[in-house]
Amino acid sequence: IKEKGCKRVVVMCGAGISTSAGIPDFRSPGTGLYDNLQRFNLPSPDSMFDIDYFRCNPAPFYELIKELWPGHFAPTPAHFFLKLLHDNNILLR
Repeated sequence: IKEKGCKRVVVMCGAGISTSAGIPDFRSPGTGLYDNLQRFNLPSPDSMFDIDYFRCNPAPFYELIKELWPGHFAPTPAHFFLKLLHDNNILLR
């Protein structure tokens, strides 16, 4: 990047780049988001993100989103690297 040898970069990543910041991924047993939705007594874990369920009962979504709201977590080195690529106009996707 410093020597301008890279012109275009595509990054493929998942929720794992945020887990070191304390943001849960979706499916990890014990720590994943889906594994920790029992307290909301949902019909299924997917209900948390189902628009029809939200229209009938938005309270669980709003309670969860307060915990995940920006500002509660610090960016990880992976986030800073993606921003570096973006700021240097070489991040394609």
